[in-house]
Amino acid sequence: MLLDDLYLNGIGCDVGALIPVSAPLAAGEFTPDDAARTGQLSTAVAERPGPELAVRAGRQALAQARATTGEPIWPSLCLHAGIYHSGIDFWHAASYVRDQLGVGAGPGLTLELGAMSNSLVAGIDVAASVLRGRPDHEAALITAGDRFGAPGFPHWSTDIGIVYGDAGSAVVLTRRPGLARIRAIASYTDPSLEGLQRGDEPFRPASVAAHRGIDIRRRKRQWLSRQGGPAHVATRNGDAVTTVVKTALSDAGIDLPDVAKICAPHYGRRLVETQVLRPLGITEDRTMTEFGLRVGHLGASDQIVAFDRLLASGEVGPGDTVLLLGIGVGMTWTAVVLELC
Repeated sequence: MLLDDLYLNGIGCDVGALIPVSAPLAAGEFTPDDAARTGQLSTAVAERPGPELAVRAGRQALAQARATTGEPIWPSLCLHAGIYHSGIDFWHAASYVRDQLGVGAGPGLTLELGAMSNSLVAGIDVAASVLRGRPDHEAALITAGDRFGAPGFPHWSTDIGIVYGDAGSAVVLTRRPGLARIRAIASYTDPSLEGLQRGDEPFRPASVAAHRGIDIRRRKRQWLSRQGGPAHVATRNGDAVTTVVKTALSDAGIDLPDVAKICAPHYGRRLVETQVLRPLGITEDRTMTEFGLRVGHLGASDQIVAFDRLLASGEVGPGDTVLLLGIGVGMTWTAVVLELC
């Protein structure tokens, strides 16, 4: 989808304190083999729950959007994502985030996104589609927030090759010129891969995460044993990654060498190689992998936290193009091409 009238006007982030890899190694929560596989140096651990991290990030994004546009921003479309438990059952976190940010009652929609780690990037696709088709919607706010941890989801040992980190993030989209112009968006889905995170798990009437950790490693091994191994996923993922990136770049009228930086999921070093670098034929320095090895996989916040880091460090500037690449279990992929203003 080619766009020419939508902008990213504000960004906000709230990242947990960095805990070095030496801590879980000493406690036996992480093994030397795990450390070698991921290359993880540290990960972000927060005390606040995910929705509160999202609220803090949302305040920053709305304040920056107001400063950027010179006008108050009232987002009629509010989207929120959390890939792990919010801390309260049978509750609507998106409404909490909107209320805490003072957006309040009014025409529009307040929804929760369910694309797992791709939720915020995919949310840009959803928000852009709504803003283009509904002139009565002037702005969209997309937030994400997750806090992992024991007993349900230990940061270091829940998944294969991935260390999870805690963070909140937010973006504001409007039709007013701002920080970056959204040039193109492409998404792709392959639901045949949903079993990778389900394995042989039965459907239960209640979550068991309050009593024991979710074992994503076991689930993946169970499903992969019936698929002939990881090559099946690598092939399907490679096809999807190249499809969304090529489509988005083609719509924007540019090629991959024209992109200054790619903000992809913060997987461990080995998974980044197989899931992102090889399919795209690029080297690690084109991505934010080194940064990801310090903060961990931040649920749906990886790409926005990395983009915020790029802006703060001055690594990118006006005229540069940045690609946001989202990958979510299920599976879905989204690529967003941004041109800095």
